[in-house]
Amino acid sequence: MKKRIMLALLLVLAMALTASCSLIVKDPEVDKQTVVLEVNGQPFVKGDVQQLIENELDYQVYLYSYQYGETLDRNDPELVSYVRDAAFDSIVQRAVIEEKLQKDGYTDLAPEEEEAVQAAAQSEYNSYIEEVITYDLADSELSDEEKRAEAEKLLPQLGYPTMAMLLEQERIATAEEKLYQEIVKDVTLTEEDLIAAYDGYVATAKADYEYDIGYFESDVNAGAEIYYYPAGYRYVKHILIAFPDEEYDALSSLRTDVLLAQQTLSEAQTALDAAGEDGKEAALAAHQAAEAALADAEQKLSEAQETAYAALQPKVEEVQAAIEAGEDFDALIEKYGEDEGMEQEPAKTKGYLIGAESKNYVDAFYEGAMSLAAVGDISEPVRTEYGVHLIKYTEEIPEGAVPFDEVRAQIASEELKNRQDQVYQAAVEQWVKEADVKMYKNRMAD
Repeated sequence: MKKRIMLALLLVLAMALTASCSLIVKDPEVDKQTVVLEVNGQPFVKGDVQQLIENELDYQVYLYSYQYGETLDRNDPELVSYVRDAAFDSIVQRAVIEEKLQKDGYTDLAPEEEEAVQAAAQSEYNSYIEEVITYDLADSELSDEEKRAEAEKLLPQLGYPTMAMLLEQERIATAEEKLYQEIVKDVTLTEEDLIAAYDGYVATAKADYEYDIGYFESDVNAGAEIYYYPAGYRYVKHILIAFPDEEYDALSSLRTDVLLAQQTLSEAQTALDAAGEDGKEAALAAHQAAEAALADAEQKLSEAQETAYAALQPKVEEVQAAIEAGEDFDALIEKYGEDEGMEQEPAKTKGYLIGAESKNYVDAFYEGAMSLAAVGDISEPVRTEYGVHLIKYTEEIPEGAVPFDEVRAQIASEELKNRQDQVYQAAVEQWVKEADVKMYKNRMAD
């Protein structure tokens, strides 16, 4: 009997040790030093790899929330496995690249290269110092020199890289750029390659814009290269004679009063509809009071707007006279215009893009811009909540692909870089295949 009991206890112990190791208590600090990856004999420990994984999970959660407005479960096994595998692959690639940089002498920088490294690292370090001074020492009474000294002390505590780290990063980046240029030096493109790429860009743009026309306006407003124009678009420029700030604020306040009065009337109507015989008289009185309040709010807004527009009229007439005299519209924008958007590219050169599906403009401006019949036409004064606009139809955008010659240089630049990146990545993948890589992913488990 005793023998059977002893055998049973031994079996339970063996199962516990092999299945879960729950009887072994790990030292967390020792566990962090567990080797989980080796690349050509270079070890990488669990703590460092896990930190990389945690950082990437945090980024994925942030990115998902930013793009979709939803929370991503950072503990989802599939996500964790994906990020872990990506982290291991990334470490292996960096290890073989940096080994090659050392082995082939790319890290032996020339004096002018080291000078550029020092300047770049110092510039970035200074930007971090200024960031800490601006955001963490804004209320400090220290002198400028004392603030800088204090900021330098705070940098490591706030998670910023040290100067030594920045120098190392810049040296590695400089060395890798030399390696990259050596690998891709013979990469070229034929005219047929460029035409094929052009056809692809046009087809993709057309499909994107047909799926959602908003992509087109986003690309234009972001200054992206445009390869295809959908139908119904034009460029317009305008001269805004704006309300003074205090006038604008006063009118905005009156518009808010109107909105609130409309809401009150809506609520009064709901209460009146639901009122029984006993409460109908009171509900009707409340409804009538709400109607009177809305009428009063709308009257005040109308009168204030007329007064405000009247105050702008002399300048409007002055601009109209200059237009009729043949003065350059762009010069008049610069002289009279008060829309800051017209001072920034691409709007400064091209104007505002507007079309049948545009939703970025107030109704009156949109209608005024789209009512112009031909390029060169200028609208009558258009009133909006911002002031008075004189709008010029500056360019028609014909539907279809942008001519190849207009985008050839951009395509050549992008496609050459894409081809170079492919060649370099293929070289890196070959180095990885040739490397002695040992992965112990099972050791990442707690």
